[in-house]
Amino acid sequence: MIKRIGPALAAAIVFCGVQVLAHDGHVHKIMGTVTAKDAKHLEVKTPSGENLSIQIDAKTFATRAKQKVSLDEVKTGARVVVAIGNGEDPLIAGEIQVGATKIVEDADGQKH
Repeated sequence: MIKRIGPALAAAIVFCGVQVLAHDGHVHKIMGTVTAKDAKHLEVKTPSGENLSIQIDAKTFATRAKQKVSLDEVKTGARVVVAIGNGEDPLIAGEIQVGATKIVEDADGQKH
């Protein structure tokens, strides 16, 4: 029985190693709230409380509801999802998805 497990274990290790190497091919995304922004960088606080500094370059663009919008739409306090490429430093924003903002009136006529 042990003689059968050896080759199966070796095959599993090789297969898992290939999967780890192939993992880098997707775009990493960060979700959070914008805490600061200027022309060259964006700071985002994640739900776990981590503050990340993300560079903005000439290729960076913003969207809201799948429509391109100006980077000026990315403001402090906005909820965002930022595509950061492979996730290695330095973090550089590709697409910044800005959360839809909708003013809601409650029963008392208060806007939120």
